[in-house]
Amino acid sequence: MMKDYKYILVVGLGYRSGLTVANFLARKNYRVAVSDMKSGNEISSIAEKLDASVEKFLGNQDPSILDRGFDLIVLSPGVPQRIPLIRTAIESGIEVISEVELAYRFMKGIIVSITGTDGKSTTTALTGEIFRRLGFRTFVGGNIGVPLTSLAEDTDDESISVVELSSFQLETLDSYRSDVSAILNVAPDHLDRYDSMEDYFDAKKNIYRNGNEGDVFVYNLDNEMLRNSAAEFPAGSLCFSKSDRGADAFYSEGSIFLKERGAGDAVIDCSKLIIMGMHNVENVMAALLMVVSILKKKGIAPDYEKIAEACYSFPGLEHRMEFLGTYMGRSFYNDSKATTVGALEVALKSIPEKGVLIMGGRTKGDDYSRLKPLVKDKIRTLVLIGESTEEFSGIFSESSQVTAGDLDDAIVRAFSESGEGDIILLSPACASFDMFKSYEERGERFRQAFEKLKNGDLN
Repeated sequence: MMKDYKYILVVGLGYRSGLTVANFLARKNYRVAVSDMKSGNEISSIAEKLDASVEKFLGNQDPSILDRGFDLIVLSPGVPQRIPLIRTAIESGIEVISEVELAYRFMKGIIVSITGTDGKSTTTALTGEIFRRLGFRTFVGGNIGVPLTSLAEDTDDESISVVELSSFQLETLDSYRSDVSAILNVAPDHLDRYDSMEDYFDAKKNIYRNGNEGDVFVYNLDNEMLRNSAAEFPAGSLCFSKSDRGADAFYSEGSIFLKERGAGDAVIDCSKLIIMGMHNVENVMAALLMVVSILKKKGIAPDYEKIAEACYSFPGLEHRMEFLGTYMGRSFYNDSKATTVGALEVALKSIPEKGVLIMGGRTKGDDYSRLKPLVKDKIRTLVLIGESTEEFSGIFSESSQVTAGDLDDAIVRAFSESGEGDIILLSPACASFDMFKSYEERGERFRQAFEKLKNGDLN
């Protein structure tokens, strides 16, 4: 429940979080202000959508604005706690929470929460789809692109909310609690924000720290960091594995099994899945464990046939190994959401044949050299884009490579470097902000480039 706050500051103004939060609070008659390091001119298109009652401190994140008497700060996910404004607020005893924590204080019903370095959006969407197919009133939000505050007031005692959480959102949770939560995997990411992998992992662990007896935590037994931390996980935790038949969900000979049903009764025939790759087998196993756990909490016997049908018909997400089509014998895949080394690793492992890879953008402090063996094995030619071009040219000097100025140029160069039967894959392993506003914009530009190539509009 929300306290009777007198004056709330939203730090970080953006369409998906800050704008939604500020207007949400204004509708509830709180006194609200927003602060952003960008000037009013830089974000005028967002600022003009603010409720008229919201005060604006644009181009201003100086700690002195705290003198105005704020008693709560809601922090947008992209804003780190280490900036002076937030450090000063914490030192002064001002409560700092995330948008997700704010939404939680207005939510009802069952909550399922999912985090991980890779795969969380796909798993969140799939889990939501299974619940819908089983007849539940279901909401899907969080880091997947739908602010939780935009859904909170629509939830009720019978609804199920499936929430994707980033490490940024998990940093400032307070009372947020899930009936079922999951960490899908942990690999190096956002090391430009965290001091170490341990700090990053600690943020992820916040997903289960407010759990009650009877809540369930799901994790990937095959992930080294998760497996080595299993002793500290809550009692009754469930695990999934691609190889260990002792796991609660496991993969064997092309099928997924649940330990409680036995190895003779497969739940999923993986050959019927639209989404490809072993990483998606892991995502399906995680979704199964979460769905079945909620059904058990509700005292409902799982309808495994309906659950399987939902998995088989799930097409995957835009910008995540999204099949765009074929042209002159080449298959084109849009994996713009792959912003990490780990995401590119799973993409390369999932493609059956050699291909041409378009990669690059704004790096995130990861060790890209660990991709060299996989790139050498799977990729005929690298097409390098973005501000990482010079760095990647050096790292992958042993691989055939060309550079491109934009995605139109990249797709033409990729086509010329490919042969019939090849896959042409955009999987950047980098953030998009050097060339695009978001990974979605990057993916849409790639889709447009593919259409232009097919129509003969690119030379």
